[in-house]
Amino acid sequence: MWFLGIDIGTTHIKIIGLGQEGTLLPVKKCRTPVLCRDGLTFHDADAVWQTLSALIVAYAKNEAKACGPLAALSVGTFGQEESVAVNARGEVIYPSLAWWENYPQAALADDTQQWLDSREHYAISGMRSRANQTPERISWLRKHRPDLWEQTSQWVDFGSYVAWRLTGEWRASSSQVTHSQCFDLRSMRAHEPTLEKLGLWPELFPKVADTGECCGEINAASLPGVALCPEACVFIGGHDQIVGAWAVQSRQPTHVFDSIGTSEYLMVLTPHFPDTATAWQLGVDIERTWQPGEYVMGCATPSGKIVQTLAELLYEGDYDRLFSDLLLEGRAAELSVTFDEDESQGLLSLHHINAGVQAADLVQATLNNIADRTWLLLNHMCEIG
Repeated sequence: MWFLGIDIGTTHIKIIGLGQEGTLLPVKKCRTPVLCRDGLTFHDADAVWQTLSALIVAYAKNEAKACGPLAALSVGTFGQEESVAVNARGEVIYPSLAWWENYPQAALADDTQQWLDSREHYAISGMRSRANQTPERISWLRKHRPDLWEQTSQWVDFGSYVAWRLTGEWRASSSQVTHSQCFDLRSMRAHEPTLEKLGLWPELFPKVADTGECCGEINAASLPGVALCPEACVFIGGHDQIVGAWAVQSRQPTHVFDSIGTSEYLMVLTPHFPDTATAWQLGVDIERTWQPGEYVMGCATPSGKIVQTLAELLYEGDYDRLFSDLLLEGRAAELSVTFDEDESQGLLSLHHINAGVQAADLVQATLNNIADRTWLLLNHMCEIG
């Protein structure tokens, strides 16, 4: 028998098998499918599922062929900020705007946005209000596509959707669903005042399950040609950054993590609910971990996306040339970088760019600022954790 780990990421879908004796099988990956509409980037959960299922079927026939039947799998994905509207039959009726994108005009009322971003609400949800989260995106759909909103039965993240395609059961990971700002982080129940304010209902979100909990048995028809063990199951994964931290913790116990990808996520574990006044001011997320009663403070910086953007703008996507330039001595451009501005304005801003500055100077200054920001946040998070 063998086991399968799945990571649905911003740029790639990755899978890796594990043999019965713990032997790691090769990693296989493919590009995460995207849609482009009106200058914006979207992810379609059904397209992601079709790509993933084909990858799993091929993996079972090749890399895992000698291992026998599949015993279990688990899925980690990018954050719940990326969710899709599905109808009562589970069909995707509107894709997810990519997590780094925002619609040109906000749909959420200003007073509602301010309430969601208040210290009082943060003490309940553990999340500051951002333009890429559920309240804004549902408000946009309801305002601009009321015909589709009328058909919406559930609002689900990509891990929930994949688990449903595999098992027929709807579940939401406890490390994902709180990103919606619609749940009480302590009780893990839907927060009725928030739902009422937003005109939503509890059943809009799948039933909450903890990371590592069994979701249900895999339906053989979902993976045609893949041999399954009796009672082969899907186990809840969740937010990819949290799942990755759990994997590290199991081999190398620590309380501080830096998960680097398209979005870099700095995490500090804490056995108690942090000082919300300080955490709110820092703008960090508070999430559930894989342990009952344990929390993690997390702070995201889209480091990988920033480097990708600079590489495309300044180096025509040639990363080898970019990194070669960074190795040269004497990179100390006098310019400043801002990340914590209104996210609707973009990823970052560069200031005080003087004549003669080189492309590598801009990249180096940006990386230096990311490092400084990470160090500052880490110190503050450890103080309150």
